[in-house]
Amino acid sequence: MEIDFKSGYVYIEDGVKDYYQPKSGYVYFDNNRININKLIEVESKNFLYKNINMTFLYINDGSYWFMYSDWELYNKLLKLIIETQEDVENILCKFENDYGKEHALWETLVAFAINKFQVQRGFVIGSDSNYHFHNCRIRGELKRVNDINEAYNILVSVLPQNIKATKKSEVQVILKPITDICGKNLDNVEAYASKLESANSNILDKWTLSMSNLNSLNSELQEFIDEKIFDSVYVNKINSFFKYCFDYIHIRIKELIKELIEKELFNQFGSINNLKKFLRDDINQLGFMELLDLFKEYKKQEKYLSSIASIAKKKYYKLNINDIINDIYKEYIDIYRLGSVLISDKINQISRNKTKNKYIPQNLLDEAIMFYYEAESVQDAYLSCSDEEYAQKKESGYKGEKKVEYALKWLDQSFECIKRESKDRLGNACIYLSNPEFIDEKQEYDHLLVSNKGIFNIETKNYAGKLVIDQNGNWIRKKSDVVEEGIRNPLQQIRQHEKMLLSFIPSKCKIISIICIANDTAIIEGIENSCIPIVKSDMLVEFIENYDLSDIEMTSHQKEQCIQAIYEHMIKF
Repeated sequence: MEIDFKSGYVYIEDGVKDYYQPKSGYVYFDNNRININKLIEVESKNFLYKNINMTFLYINDGSYWFMYSDWELYNKLLKLIIETQEDVENILCKFENDYGKEHALWETLVAFAINKFQVQRGFVIGSDSNYHFHNCRIRGELKRVNDINEAYNILVSVLPQNIKATKKSEVQVILKPITDICGKNLDNVEAYASKLESANSNILDKWTLSMSNLNSLNSELQEFIDEKIFDSVYVNKINSFFKYCFDYIHIRIKELIKELIEKELFNQFGSINNLKKFLRDDINQLGFMELLDLFKEYKKQEKYLSSIASIAKKKYYKLNINDIINDIYKEYIDIYRLGSVLISDKINQISRNKTKNKYIPQNLLDEAIMFYYEAESVQDAYLSCSDEEYAQKKESGYKGEKKVEYALKWLDQSFECIKRESKDRLGNACIYLSNPEFIDEKQEYDHLLVSNKGIFNIETKNYAGKLVIDQNGNWIRKKSDVVEEGIRNPLQQIRQHEKMLLSFIPSKCKIISIICIANDTAIIEGIENSCIPIVKSDMLVEFIENYDLSDIEMTSHQKEQCIQAIYEHMIKF
């Protein structure tokens, strides 16, 4: 027999629910209700009459109750009582002044026998007695149960003097699956955690079910604890066990939900690092309208991510893991929230109508750049930004410079290319010239070519698309018929390069500056509006070799002086 005080069911050996005990405090046996709070006495009584031997269950809950289980034997007994009235009269006479349990059972049996067989007449027990057969009162209820022994065991277990021990035993039954693993005193709680790991693996639904089951079990046990079934030491053992398990399961659920959400976000949006790199790579390459479209897309994605974060919080609200959900989604939300800040700032930088620039608080801009460049300080973030922007420009420029360098290899031996003996901020070979006596700045050159015609200062640009130079010297890059943007005129940069060279080369040496467009697919309009020759890389050698020098050519000595002066003023690392 097993009593489940939570559900109220009592299970017999074959597993069938035969009895039911609700929390109201009643025990039901085949629709017979007994108030266990009023239960006073329970006794199994052996009843022997002639050749019939039956067992009855006597119950006292303020009134008499009698129960039996053998229906055939019971009917035989009632019939025998009617058939042997004289003998029954003699037995009843013995109990005429005795109102004990046996008397009460006899009177109840006689009353039920009269009722069953419709006996009409009564007769006197003894000549002076007023005790008539038909006057027998039903001193208690007489009900049938499936199993008299089970009923007895259950009712005895819930007697006031036994209920505490019964409930303690029930708790031991409830805890048995746990104590079998952790020990009787729940000392080896780590073993139970290992069991959970083995059973649940990395399946979130199983862990949440384990949490739910333990919550139910804990609530059930707390009812027993509130009734002071156990001493404080064992109560502490139980509470410590559940705290450890709840903490352990909660951590595992957090880990699995974090892994699940991160996987979903990764599959949908990609990695955080790639998203950061994407914007850092593209933000300096896009025009005004492209940046504006990207800004709108980032704001849309920010709103979308915020909404699905709210949905996730509602989905897992019972698990109390909003902090984890916030942390996971925050990084992705910030990709778009702070990315839109950087895009807006870039739009401000290239927007022609400055009065319409969107105001961006400096602290928000600082937050965005620190996030995207993963820096610990604002200064480090801006330095990383500057380095990356420089690297991006250099990467595009390197392709063009390599193309020009290859073209220059086809010049005859009278032209000498200055070697790259400097290092730029990325560690790449370059040409840095400096003359502190002239100005406290260094200048970086793409290509320097020395010949008897003079020094060719070649500024390489790897522009793509259509380049237009208007009559005012504005350089405009057109990406479509309606999309265009202004780009920096390299004239100022070239003039600075010329002045640096002129500050240390022999006075009679001539400098010939050239703008070389390395991208063969570029279309250039308005070349005539540039005061510096613009030559595509595939025509560069032709232009240099056929350059018509109106002045007197440099001597070989002057040429060597120029080369020596350049190397003397080159910054070497």
